Amino acid sequence: MPNRLGTPARLIWSLARSGLGTTLAGDGSSGDWPDLTSPFPPTQLNNATPVDLRDVEDLWLTAMAADITGTTPSLTVTLNQFDASGNVWPLASLAAITGSGVSGGKQISLGKHGGSAGNYFVFSAWGQVAWAITGADPVFTGVDIELWAR
Repeated sequence: MPNRLGTPARLIWSLARSGLGTTLAGDGSSGDWPDLTSPFPPTQLNNATPVDLRDVEDLWLTAMAADITGTTPSLTVTLNQFDASGNVWPLASLAAITGSGVSGGKQISLGKHGGSAGNYFVFSAWGQVAWAITGADPVFTGVDIELWAR
């Protein structure tokens, strides 16, 4: 029997589940296109490969850090998508995280019901969560990056 409330939200990628660790001191991502010479999309699905967006209409991206050290540290999280050739296309970035806890965290909604015209997107089949860190000796601990889908 179909769900009468619509498609339920589901967590499709999280830093904690990825095995990459929750302490960040440099740039990184959820995973690259596995073979840039192949015209075929990735086939091995896990938390260290491109994010599966094939059945997604809406996304909610969140990021926060429990503690931040360094001089003028900044963490920016971006949602990218891949085209059929493996090229990376940025969709949207969260505002830079410079404060800790939920109050310092950032979020964005994207997709068919994106909240504003600037956040309405059609998604390709595969995506990527990427982050960039700036500042002098920046370390972000207890980082929580989550990508939810409906």
